[in-house]
Amino acid sequence: MIPEHQTQAFLTGPGSVELRRLPMPEPGAGELLIRVDAATTCGTDVKVYRRGGHPTMLALPSPFGHEVTGTVVRAAAGAAHTEGDAVVVANSASCGECQPCRHKRENLCRNLVYLNGAFADYLLIPEAVAKRSVHPRPAGLEPVVAAMAEPLACAVHCLERCLGAWSGPPTEARTLVIGCGPLGLMLIDLFHSMRTHVCALDPNSHRLEAARPFGAAETRLGRAGDGDGTAVEDPFDFAIDATGTPAGWDHAVKSLAPGGVAALFGGCRPGTELVIDAERVHYQEQTLLGVYHHRPSSFRAALDRLCGAPERYGALVERELPLDRLTEALDLMIGRHALKVAIRPHSSE
Repeated sequence: MIPEHQTQAFLTGPGSVELRRLPMPEPGAGELLIRVDAATTCGTDVKVYRRGGHPTMLALPSPFGHEVTGTVVRAAAGAAHTEGDAVVVANSASCGECQPCRHKRENLCRNLVYLNGAFADYLLIPEAVAKRSVHPRPAGLEPVVAAMAEPLACAVHCLERCLGAWSGPPTEARTLVIGCGPLGLMLIDLFHSMRTHVCALDPNSHRLEAARPFGAAETRLGRAGDGDGTAVEDPFDFAIDATGTPAGWDHAVKSLAPGGVAALFGGCRPGTELVIDAERVHYQEQTLLGVYHHRPSSFRAALDRLCGAPERYGALVERELPLDRLTEALDLMIGRHALKVAIRPHSSE
């Protein structure tokens, strides 16, 4: 029995979230209505919550949350899925027709449609997303684990970008991952799977301990930018910033060996500037990569990887809280007391 109303979280400003009681939406042509089975918090949620917005993904006030899996409860005519289907939903849909889409760079689609609103009892999936970005949830994969396909897809996209820019076999490479939050740990796992030697850098000892099971061969306790600001003595072939801070970007670039690849993965505030040593970048043929979002192929690859290591990835979710304690969940992440938090919907039922 589907209720007449549901609860949905809205981001209304910096540090401000409202729970709104809304009429149950009715799907239009090609749309789906899903019951949210699991939604998980992430570093992007924290960043958006603290800053009160995002340069591309949402404008205030906005439904909040984007890592979600659920069960179809209503399917309009023309929808690709039917009632009862367990699905994992990517948080965007590309058009498939523009120049970036034709060249397999769907994350840069000129008509990209974003989906927010995972922190809710139910979620309406618009036609474009329902058509291109709703995937069957693999049998046996726990919803809390399946919900993490979106961030892992971003990490997969980062790995693919780095390998595409690297000239040698990854087994000969040394990798530095700056920041051991959930995405940093996912990146460590992926680069370890390529048999690179992975070093993790983070100022939090608990997170460095978590990096070991994900494949970090060595760990370094410290913050990005610590030291005298010069290049490290033992430079890396891959340096990935997973902090989204100017210091993290700067540290990644300064950590590169000749021919190395820096992945500027964490997004900084709009207007942030990066000063680089042009001589080093030029004469050492270093590659600086902007890395953003995910593509349909990386999302499918992420689902496959979650199926292969559900316990390891499931360990990232350290707490579970009801929807009406969402701000507490975000504060736990801000205070480094939880890597990720699963938000339990249906708090009012």
